[in-house]
Amino acid sequence: MISLRKLASTGLVTMLAVSASALSATAATVSPAYAYAVTAGGTQITAVGTTITSSATAQSALFGLKPGTQTNKVASVKAGALASIGAVNTDVTATAQGDGFKLNAHARTANVSLLGGVIKIQAVDTTSAVAADDDSTPTANTSTELIGLVIAGKKYPINVAPNTSVTIPGVASVTINAETSAINGKVAGSTGAGLVVTLLAPRAGAAAGASIVLNPTFAAVQPSKPGNPDAPSLGGTTFGAYVEAHATEQVKAETGRLPLVNMPLVGTNGKTLNNHIAKVNVPGVLNLGALDASATGITTAGYAKSETSTKIANLNLFNGLITATAIGSTSTAEMVDKTFTEDGSLQFINLKIAGKAIPIDIGPNTTIKIANLGTVTVNEQTSVAIAGRVHGFQVVGLHITLDTARAGLPIGAEIQIATSQALIWK
Repeated sequence: MISLRKLASTGLVTMLAVSASALSATAATVSPAYAYAVTAGGTQITAVGTTITSSATAQSALFGLKPGTQTNKVASVKAGALASIGAVNTDVTATAQGDGFKLNAHARTANVSLLGGVIKIQAVDTTSAVAADDDSTPTANTSTELIGLVIAGKKYPINVAPNTSVTIPGVASVTINAETSAINGKVAGSTGAGLVVTLLAPRAGAAAGASIVLNPTFAAVQPSKPGNPDAPSLGGTTFGAYVEAHATEQVKAETGRLPLVNMPLVGTNGKTLNNHIAKVNVPGVLNLGALDASATGITTAGYAKSETSTKIANLNLFNGLITATAIGSTSTAEMVDKTFTEDGSLQFINLKIAGKAIPIDIGPNTTIKIANLGTVTVNEQTSVAIAGRVHGFQVVGLHITLDTARAGLPIGAEIQIATSQALIWK
């Protein structure tokens, strides 16, 4: 989730990114006037050593230049003694409004128990709504309803004023109905959460400062070319690990994209955006050491470059079935005097799959079948060019699709490791 403080600044323009999820719906030949980003999730827990370490569970997300909708759900989420949560349902929509968009990011989470019952909620319902186009006044707001909220024995009403602060002495600070909205010219954005809990002291294996966010939502609309109108827009995304499973009663948790970095439309002015996680552990599925993701971009009328990369230390999947000392990928899209090139690569040290060492020069899109697991595609490389307008490249270091139920994941569940993607929109 984008920081509530960051959204309030006029730098909101640099936060909006275009990702792969928009590609299939974006084959228009005329450059749209506006672009958008909209996301919603159920829980986001940042605490080293817990089951869910970052990003939003049951996340729905859209980024792009055309209308769309997405929904997601998960049956339950558990993170040791930090959080026990029932059903999570999220949905996001982007509707055309004039030459711009109207966005809605919605999350509902039920049967919440945090910190061993210190905080309880029957249901949390959060919505971020944003709209902007050339003919209307931009609007942006986030609101939350909380049913049956009890904090340290005290009951709270269904509607609580935005950004209400509560302190549980020696335990945690709590923000109820967190909300920040900003409008700057033709740019409008809002981000919020039903509840933000920050530990004041170590608890359940998590250090002081660990946070739990319920219903993180974000929506933003901006002109599709906020910088030099003759310069192309950039895009792309990168992350270390992602577990995706169609939610069933057997699926108890879902990771988000860990750690996630999206390339801003206007690039980074040559600087590097970075996201880092010290450790990720999803029992029986993946155990990872340090994860790092980064994006660097520059765009001018004559030259543009989008580059994303990610790396992981000490990879261990399915209790040693797949291991590596380190693994990473890099993707690049470049424009020089209107000529485009795209490229990508996989890097790894000591990669082993089912006990077999994988050669460092393994070719793109190599498929390995593993009995009682499924299919592993190593060094998956894909061109993402569309209709002469989008130029880009994507690398997925390891792409695993299960054909056998395993570790609470159903048949068809997918795991991505070391994914990078770089785009240039012209």
